[in-house]
Amino acid sequence: MNCCHRRKSRNKITTSLVITTIVWRKLFRPQSTDRKSNQSVFLLIFMIFLQVGAVQALAANRQLTDQGSKAIYADDLLVVDQGRLIVQAMAGSWEYGVYLLGLPVGLKAKVEVLWDGHNVTATSQVNHFLAANNHQSVFSLSNCDYRLQNYQNSGFSPGWRFDDAVVFDWQQMLINYKGLTQGPKTPDAQPQAVTLTLDNATYVDKLSQFAALACALKNPHCNDNVMLSYVDDTIGRYIFSVDQSTVQMSFAGQTISVIKVESEPYDYVEGSVHRRVTYWLAPSLGFLPVKISTKLGGMRLTVKLLKTSKLAAAL
Repeated sequence: MNCCHRRKSRNKITTSLVITTIVWRKLFRPQSTDRKSNQSVFLLIFMIFLQVGAVQALAANRQLTDQGSKAIYADDLLVVDQGRLIVQAMAGSWEYGVYLLGLPVGLKAKVEVLWDGHNVTATSQVNHFLAANNHQSVFSLSNCDYRLQNYQNSGFSPGWRFDDAVVFDWQQMLINYKGLTQGPKTPDAQPQAVTLTLDNATYVDKLSQFAALACALKNPHCNDNVMLSYVDDTIGRYIFSVDQSTVQMSFAGQTISVIKVESEPYDYVEGSVHRRVTYWLAPSLGFLPVKISTKLGGMRLTVKLLKTSKLAAAL
């Protein structure tokens, strides 16, 4: 729908039919043969040529104006690829530290985000004798048409061992899971394969969730409540409540603007691991977290951003 309506011109322009009629009457109607009459005819013809030239010039000017207007309208219709901007802000290397009850536990997570112009590959690694985790996520984000393609997640922590691989088949609308999760209540769990129906929910993993949130928050129709779903052998659905008023947070001796987001699971299989998590996300860093807080066994667990290769560009 074009919102710009061109106002009709109020200037009366003599048409070619009217001009021709006037010339015909002047040249062929019975008139006086004196010099003054002939001069009037020649003067009229001269004025007609001037008028035709003016009309042509006006038409050419209108054509140029129309072309310029179309160019302006075309510029207005150009949509900035928000997904590309988000990926460019996210791309780089990041390092996070883990704290229990406010004290460092010696765990550090190294995160790397790469973009090949089509897909985003995000990886995280934690290596410690108490816990280890290797995670890789592949997703697309062009024009904020977010789609998780696949992810792999393996590692261990006290009482847990896991090795998961999830592939999204967007043509068949299926989610294919292969892996195992051994926990305190399932120490002898065996590898399994599960196929789930891919519905219209937005599916994320622990790395791609920030890109999905960023695109949702860039949407002018976002109502500050974003629904995201996690999947392995089961599906857990969360509601993310966003407080878009920015606050200042310090890390690595610097200060950056962040927004607070609280996630709450509302639909999940009993016995699966889902808990409330609070995030402080930095819009200038592609909405990657500066701080994450949750509870583990009743104890406060915090993850903080220690350093990033994007620090200079973001501040």
